[in-house]
Amino acid sequence: MSDTNGGQEADKPPFSVSETTHRALGRLLILKVGGTLTVRLTPHEGHTLALAMVAVRDGKSAETELFMCPIASDAIFVAPVGADGIAVETPGGPQALDWSVVGQLAAALSPAAVEG
Repeated sequence: MSDTNGGQEADKPPFSVSETTHRALGRLLILKVGGTLTVRLTPHEGHTLALAMVAVRDGKSAETELFMCPIASDAIFVAPVGADGIAVETPGGPQALDWSVVGQLAAALSPAAVEG
């Protein structure tokens, strides 16, 4: 679906979003961050997470942390919100994503969340 480098080396993007199909849950999004975190999300969970990212990016939400415990994943998504973006907690350490990259990630998870 989407790959971006967020200003990093082209061969080391900070995130990727791809798709798979689960035999019971159907279509799933696979979010990989920092090379060490893999989270599987239903499309609804991806949309919800994308909406939250856009809300904090645009100053419409005062949340200090984004959290998602997806139904189809052993991993959780945790990202403290800072002045310059979010820092996704990964097994390899925090992966900082500036607001531009946050917007790209939100669009990759759910284009509908960033439209309008």
